[in-house]
Amino acid sequence: MGVLFVFSAIVAVQYRIDISNAYKRLNNYDVKTVYTNFGKMSYMDEGTGETILISHGIFGGYDQAYVSLKGLVGDDFRKIAPSRFGYPGSDVPSQPTPENQARAFLDLLNQLGIKKTYLISTSAGGAAGIMFAIKYPERVKGLILLSSGVPASKKTREEIKGMTGPPAPLVNDFPMWFSTKYFGFVFKAMFASEIDKSLYDTMLPVVPRKKGIKIDESITNIDMDINFDDYEIEKITAPVLVIHAKDDPMAKYESVEKFIARTNAKTAVFERGGHLITGHGDAVSIAIKEFIERTK
Repeated sequence: MGVLFVFSAIVAVQYRIDISNAYKRLNNYDVKTVYTNFGKMSYMDEGTGETILISHGIFGGYDQAYVSLKGLVGDDFRKIAPSRFGYPGSDVPSQPTPENQARAFLDLLNQLGIKKTYLISTSAGGAAGIMFAIKYPERVKGLILLSSGVPASKKTREEIKGMTGPPAPLVNDFPMWFSTKYFGFVFKAMFASEIDKSLYDTMLPVVPRKKGIKIDESITNIDMDINFDDYEIEKITAPVLVIHAKDDPMAKYESVEKFIARTNAKTAVFERGGHLITGHGDAVSIAIKEFIERTK
């Protein structure tokens, strides 16, 4: 009993320190705001040169988007990192669909005076990125799908099996902190990847991301199945680069293969690496930079 008490006390102290630092970190970025047709959108805008806008994945936000993008391309390029609907600093419209998210991205680009951009879509951010390339081809210099979900086949809600988001108890500050602190091996198994501390850092705090996570679970992550016919990917005219690992357990490569065939996409495909493409960071960055150099 004494050992348990001591452990609980240590955990409580660690949690208070870590979660306080997480909120400070989230609020310490140079964040900007625009008002789109769907409400407020928070974003980061840094660098010069060719523009890259990133559509982040679940548990994301402007912080994760920016950290991911900077990790991919370094100090090169102009990096636009918005929070999608419901993520830190961005409103939730009445219909937070990927199509409306794509329109919100368009509003952002219009207000920033950006005529054309490269678009990187990661994981759950894939639906909005793909929809943007379909709806606004004249605004896209190139579409890069990084461990992204893709439209594979039409399904009803009843036909969609398995979880479409994280377990509900995990979607809060303490459970996520405790899980990443003491049970990181579970996430490693889920992603089939080694997980860098910087990713954990940008998943916390969870509370400012809860609305976005719920949107992804209930709408975003099933939209390409339920509304499969709306994703007319043959209409994508911009060059496409698909970066993926064949053993990705979250965005199945079997679906990605079909997308590649339908779009004639360029590829950087790895046999192993999981959802985070562990062990291939340099190769991923080189693939992105070479793709931009060839198509700019």
